[in-house]
Amino acid sequence: MILIRGLAFLLHFTLVPIAVGRLITYRARTNWIADYLVGFFSNLAIFYTLFTIVEWLQNWCTVQEPVHGAFSLLLWVYGIVMAILGCVWLVFDIRKYKRVYTKIRFKLADTKLKVKKDKFVIVYAITFAILLLIQLYGAFAYEINEWSYDDYDYVVTSKDTIESDTISYVNYIDGTMPNVQEKRAVASWGTYVAMLSATTGFEVTTVYHTILPLFLLLLAYAVFYYIAGFLFHSYADRFIFLIILSVAHIFGLYSHYSITFRLLGALWQGKAILCVIAIPFFMLYLIKAYKREVKTAYMLPIAAVSIGASSLTSLSVLFIPIVAVLVWIMMCVYHRKIFGIRYLIASLLGPLYVGIFYILIWMLQQDMKTSENKFFESRIEKQWVLKWFH
Repeated sequence: MILIRGLAFLLHFTLVPIAVGRLITYRARTNWIADYLVGFFSNLAIFYTLFTIVEWLQNWCTVQEPVHGAFSLLLWVYGIVMAILGCVWLVFDIRKYKRVYTKIRFKLADTKLKVKKDKFVIVYAITFAILLLIQLYGAFAYEINEWSYDDYDYVVTSKDTIESDTISYVNYIDGTMPNVQEKRAVASWGTYVAMLSATTGFEVTTVYHTILPLFLLLLAYAVFYYIAGFLFHSYADRFIFLIILSVAHIFGLYSHYSITFRLLGALWQGKAILCVIAIPFFMLYLIKAYKREVKTAYMLPIAAVSIGASSLTSLSVLFIPIVAVLVWIMMCVYHRKIFGIRYLIASLLGPLYVGIFYILIWMLQQDMKTSENKFFESRIEKQWVLKWFH
């Protein structure tokens, strides 16, 4: 039974991001790591879009009595969308399976030749693998105790989402409903973890503290290898870079405000994923996109990553625009002209979406607090959309 649940969890981090990534980057392929990471964040973007729609309907229908069923509705809609995208991916890529197999063979042969030229690559790779295993064991078994103080909110809210069948609706201290906090209501990561728990059967706390850190740590080092591939051409230099980075992280746990703590301490939290995984990848992905000729095909992956990264925490409204604008300015200097306005707009769609949704949720919450509908006068208790809830 545990094996089946483990395979179900693995599905969310393998086939789902691969399928979504192949579709999103259908005309904007770069390399397999970038396509996978684009797929991971695009999956979060799809989930976030559905999350905002269902959550809005839930709060819109809350007039006198609490409304239940939003989480179940979200699971059904998300499951249907993913099934459709999976079928579309199979149809689009079915003719390319032999080509992918051929590419893998050539890549392995090329790697073998490079390793023969520099035998130390094997030593560097084994050294990094040992360091990575140490970090994975720490992610699996280490408990940060009081330093994970935000868990009183994250873990409880995700558990309440399942138990109450609502979305960002329960007070995490006394359990009263409805209780909507704007900064929590605009972030879908806690609900995404609740979805992982509900679909795999693992407890929310186990997902947060035991399972997710393993997958997310591997995801983080995939980003670090993606950065190493950009900085260095030889495999030896890439693995040396990863070794130095690993040692710096292992012995750099000096503050719970540091990136090191976010990677090896509380990686399951949305703001940690944003800082450690999303921002480094998004920054380099933008740089690579700006270096090439501007094409409309790359706007979709950029926008999808922007929305997916923004769904992790409300802090994304601050960090993502800073990264997007600074990269754009840097690449304008690189090209010596105003360049890539389309990419800049696409990279800002995530924070813009979150910002607008934050304002709308705040306005709706003001109406929910009183009997007078100050902002949305048409909001009524009896309406057809209530049939989707209970």
